[in-house]
Amino acid sequence: MIDFVKIKINNPNIKKIKSNLSLDFRLDVSEKNGDCTPKAVATYHFCKITVYDNGNVLFTGSIHKLFNSLKGIKAPNYHPNNYKGYNGNIFTLENISEVRGHLYQLLFCEPQQMEFQNIEFGINTNPYFNPQTFILGLLYQMGKPFEFKYERKYAQVEHNRYILKIYNKSNQYHMENHTLRIEIKCRKAIDFACTGIKTFADVNTSTLNKALELLLKRFDEVVYYDKTISKKGLNKVQKKNLNNYSNITYWLETLKPNKRDEHKKKLKNFIKNNSSNLHQQLRDNLIKKGVIINRPPKEQKRIIINSSTIELNLTLNKLITNTKNLFSFKT
Repeated sequence: MIDFVKIKINNPNIKKIKSNLSLDFRLDVSEKNGDCTPKAVATYHFCKITVYDNGNVLFTGSIHKLFNSLKGIKAPNYHPNNYKGYNGNIFTLENISEVRGHLYQLLFCEPQQMEFQNIEFGINTNPYFNPQTFILGLLYQMGKPFEFKYERKYAQVEHNRYILKIYNKSNQYHMENHTLRIEIKCRKAIDFACTGIKTFADVNTSTLNKALELLLKRFDEVVYYDKTISKKGLNKVQKKNLNNYSNITYWLETLKPNKRDEHKKKLKNFIKNNSSNLHQQLRDNLIKKGVIINRPPKEQKRIIINSSTIELNLTLNKLITNTKNLFSFKT
């Protein structure tokens, strides 16, 4: 559920951190004048620990990649040259708790000293369909069009306070199972304050379920054209509307903002009645996987083996109730 993080260590024991034999701190020195940057940086399992001359200490990187690296878990397309880590598998609260304990020993600090500056919440969904079918239909979110990269295998919408990312994780790592990652990067603490997470000590089932709700909220704001829509039996006007609805220019340039809601409702009905409704399939998968991976460590094995338990269903129903009104194609 948590991936990339930027953590400030409050009241750090810099002497102990810099003397840790597991960390190789290096200084950047200017070849021109010999000046050193005011910081020392150690690279550690695809992450970085930075100690500044002013006494600040930052940990940055993907804790999912950190966990896999520590465990020797590699990507299916692993190659030693230019390898950048792997975060395509499941990453549970139990795994996060292990990372928290590891950082406690590595950086000589308590979890409550590890204050999140920014954080990414994301889930690797496993749809029955090719992830590209959904990605290629993405239009916009909250008034901003999706930007596509890597041969349209990756899409994102960048806002001042957060970035929504949707991309083909199975293509990235050559994974056998279809894997589509849905992720939000919160750039400042205020952007994820609603989850109740401030420090690493706050990461638990309750706060991660709130993070899941935030992820669902952003996902439900996505406007997309479902590539599985069937035009069979539709009249000329309906077909014309669908042609317009598949065009981002129509939504953001032709239509006036106050006219979008009317057409978003029409598109939503087309998706509901004439397609496989890929968004709803992904949404259901997000909830089910989210609830499973956010369970307390002692319950992980039981929940993963038997995902139809009463307790799991109760949590699922609560999340569905909390977010059922969010799928409204907001502007």
